[in-house]
Amino acid sequence: MEDIRYSEDVKDVIALANRMARKEKRASCNDRDYLQGLLLIHRKFNRLDSLLTEMSVPIDSLRTAFSRSPLEAAPASTTLLLNAETLAHQHVHESEPHPHPAKPIPTVEVEHLLKALYLSPDAWVQQVLREQNISPERIDLAVHAAKTKHVQRAVLYVTKELLEVVLFVLFFLILIKSFLGELRLIPSESMLPGLKIDDRLVIERVTRWNRPYKRGDILVFYPPMTELKNDPGSLFMRLTGFSGLVYKKDDNIDVAYIKRLIGLPGDIVNVKPGVGVYVNGKKLDEPYVNEIAETCTLMRPEPYCGSVKVPPHHYYMMGDNRNLSLDSRYWGFAEEERVIGRAVFRIWPPNRIGTLPLPPEQ
Repeated sequence: MEDIRYSEDVKDVIALANRMARKEKRASCNDRDYLQGLLLIHRKFNRLDSLLTEMSVPIDSLRTAFSRSPLEAAPASTTLLLNAETLAHQHVHESEPHPHPAKPIPTVEVEHLLKALYLSPDAWVQQVLREQNISPERIDLAVHAAKTKHVQRAVLYVTKELLEVVLFVLFFLILIKSFLGELRLIPSESMLPGLKIDDRLVIERVTRWNRPYKRGDILVFYPPMTELKNDPGSLFMRLTGFSGLVYKKDDNIDVAYIKRLIGLPGDIVNVKPGVGVYVNGKKLDEPYVNEIAETCTLMRPEPYCGSVKVPPHHYYMMGDNRNLSLDSRYWGFAEEERVIGRAVFRIWPPNRIGTLPLPPEQ
């Protein structure tokens, strides 16, 4: 006979049968010992349970039938395991009819033991199985049904586990983005020279609770022309950061800008072309800018160059690369409630990792 393995369930049955034989001081097990071992198998979710369930045979009815075992001695069993091994070999050959260079090693399973017990020379064991309508044909059908359900349960289990992981990740992603911060990519040259294209920044949302935004802070926000949809799907995509995968930049949906805070609520801002930026009558010290702005505030319908007052709960925002920045000079004031957070740390590229420099006190 070729090499053969025994499943863990069958190993348990054999161990139980040997224990009962030793208890009665017998030299070898008989088929009733193996049948009782099957009924006493303690392995959780063992294969016998699924087979009996598919055959609609309550295991308690089998145990009751076994309890009525006659007192006369059962015939010795010398062929049961050999018969089970033969059945395991037949199963392998039937499932792989074509020769294969690396044939699988047959494994004796619970169903092979049941079939072997059905062929037992012990008439009482045969009678118990026949009374419960346990036959080789029904065992095969039960094995097929159990395997199908096992695959379905496995798929369901993997799907459930995957869904739980995804929901867990999404929950914490939303929690972190809503209260702690997020990562952002610099998409344009509007913040040169300090921030370059493809810089990756950490945007924090914590200090806003105890530290109001200050002049000179670099903020990420949604400008007035950006549409923020509030239906559940749009809210979910915005909170998880998936909007960029769905909408194009030209759609102007959930498109965020990154600019420097120049004017606070109530400030009088005057951008003088070729001169600089004045806030409340004083020129700002701006070592961070790329060059002096050549354009004044043009947010009104008609050409206008002069002072503007920042309304309550709004900010006046400007890019550091003044002449290549679409900012408050063109589209107006940024709403306070549309601010996502403050840029504080650069994590990419590696040679420029570090905190962003603080602007001078104005």
